[in-house]
Amino acid sequence: MFKNILVPISSEYYSKDVLERTAFLAEKFKSNINLIYIIEEKVLNQTDKLSNGFRTSDEIAETKKDIIREKRLTADNIVFDDAKYFFKRKNIPFKEKITEGEFSNIIKRETSKKDYNLILMGFEKECFLNYRLLDELDIPIWIQSKSEGKSILSVCSNLAPNVKVPDLSIKLSKLLNWDLNMLYVVDIEDSVQVDKNGKRSDKKPERDLLFTGQNFVEEMEKKGINVKLVTGSLEKVTLKAAEEISPNLIIVGREQKKKGILGLPIKHLKRKLAEKCKYSLLFVN
Repeated sequence: MFKNILVPISSEYYSKDVLERTAFLAEKFKSNINLIYIIEEKVLNQTDKLSNGFRTSDEIAETKKDIIREKRLTADNIVFDDAKYFFKRKNIPFKEKITEGEFSNIIKRETSKKDYNLILMGFEKECFLNYRLLDELDIPIWIQSKSEGKSILSVCSNLAPNVKVPDLSIKLSKLLNWDLNMLYVVDIEDSVQVDKNGKRSDKKPERDLLFTGQNFVEEMEKKGINVKLVTGSLEKVTLKAAEEISPNLIIVGREQKKKGILGLPIKHLKRKLAEKCKYSLLFVN
């Protein structure tokens, strides 16, 4: 399933949990790992902003070299050493490299060169605000937090095609031997139905959305999967269910939510979930 995994590590944020989870998945799926340590260009650009009028261009350039040298040492002596500990002892093949640039741009460039089945990365609120990957890439993105246990919360709704998420959730739960909890949310803030091609309908009455949701529940029950049908705000219901279940992983699909409270436009639903949720998330586009 996840034969090729890309693991980007930002120079602004590093957690061993990412490497530990990568090793766990790679062992299960016999994966190849590409580990990239990204020296964020915004760190280098700060030297220009912080410099005063008395510093020469040569002095600024030397400061940037010092920062790069320091970050490279961090990559070699900490991150890559940890990678060897987690991967080599399990005979997991991996490649490592250091590069400079903007986090999202580097990852998009890497994914254009090679077919990856998964991007697995850590999360840090201040850094994540600049990450555009959640809306721009078609590759599943796993954001690792300090989640424990052996359960999955799979979220479907009237705002998503609900094709990849159920299939992936069922496969993962079986392969990892994790309990599967599935949720179908009828989002009353944005009362449209998204079809299997990701196209939004016109506004629909709640009874029609519930009818579609019930059909989904019955289809899953035929596969032996229990689904809870609920109404409310997608993000609020998801976060509430997560607190009740404490899952190891929450799987969310291509939700096309456009409206929030009072019908106001909403942007970056996935980013909002990532910022508010303390559990690991797998976004499937």
